Amino acid sequence: MATMNVRAVRAMIAACLFYAAFGGLIQWFPIWLIEARGFTGEQLGLVISIAGIGRIVAGPLTSAWADGRRDRRAPIQLLSAITLMALGGLWFSNSFGVSFALAFTAEVTFWALIAFLEAALLRLCRPDAVPSYGVARGLASLSFVVGNVATGMLVDAIGTDGIWWWLALTITGLLAASLTMAAEPVARMAEPPFAQRLSQGFAMVKRPEFALLMFGCGLIQAGHQFYYIFGTKLWIDELGISATAAGWLFAFGVIVEALFLMLVAPRIEHVRPSALMLVGGLGALLRWSLMATSPSLTLLIPLQALHALSFACTFLGAMRGIQLLWGDDRTPTAQMMFMALATAPAQALASWIAGRVFDTGVGSQGYVAMLAPVAVGTFLVFLLWRRPEPTAVPARA
Repeated sequence: MATMNVRAVRAMIAACLFYAAFGGLIQWFPIWLIEARGFTGEQLGLVISIAGIGRIVAGPLTSAWADGRRDRRAPIQLLSAITLMALGGLWFSNSFGVSFALAFTAEVTFWALIAFLEAALLRLCRPDAVPSYGVARGLASLSFVVGNVATGMLVDAIGTDGIWWWLALTITGLLAASLTMAAEPVARMAEPPFAQRLSQGFAMVKRPEFALLMFGCGLIQAGHQFYYIFGTKLWIDELGISATAAGWLFAFGVIVEALFLMLVAPRIEHVRPSALMLVGGLGALLRWSLMATSPSLTLLIPLQALHALSFACTFLGAMRGIQLLWGDDRTPTAQMMFMALATAPAQALASWIAGRVFDTGVGSQGYVAMLAPVAVGTFLVFLLWRRPEPTAVPARA
């Protein structure tokens, strides 16, 4: 009988709170910025794009700083606190410039949390104990569904300010949960100086397998930006459905993702990470091609099930691939480099394009603009799939 892994449970709770907040941020936060702070589509795309560029700088710096901490919880606590303060400032801001700066800060620090929380789950979850990684990550995805639907219900009940309140409460919970996580002291014989740790992080990109994984998956994931930023608004405007219904429609894709991670992922551990990424890329090409046809509500529901391919397959392949390449010791740094140097710039460009396309009034046909980055990313992971299975690097002393 599997034993209970208390450390993994605490990390899972923190991850669930993060993804509950993520469910409010990724889909609803743009709407709050438009409705409550007067952002246009292009301004919205611009702030998300600049935040992506900011993550290119902040990611490696945060990773190098965290790599020198004696407790692996430190970056989670710091980033949660900064995000909460930026969100609080946004509530009181009446200046567009200040709102822009605070939204930028919240986007940078909140997204940076993903690398450290995912690394914690990969590091602490074990197949012979409860929860396994698939279960923990699946519950985190279901928490995203809760956040998504709950925020939509709040919007219907009290207006767009419900978006801010959901984010404030869940991020406060995340900060509290990070303080209860078990300490993970890191003891090394000699820690290199900050500049050397930063240089070592950038040097990881020289490994061909990692470079193909990073930029391939980064581009495939960036193809979701038009969907994330404007998908819900288009459903409400074009189909005339309520915010709650739009939340459930968005959530259905995440539910399929969670079921995939909880039920399918444990049964396909023998599948090469690169094969999973390739399937994800092909699924994304199919998904955005069909979404660009302005499908009816009846067709949208099965199309949302493709989230299991475009996101879950790509994500699972990337996480397993990074773990295989770098092991427990260097996975947090590798994940941050992946987020900062590949995902962030790809999402920044895709967000800017999405904002410009949305302002032209083409509606759902804007999904066509996402096919180019996805096609390039799929080609890169195809090249990775063609290479022999890589071996992990040895841990640092």
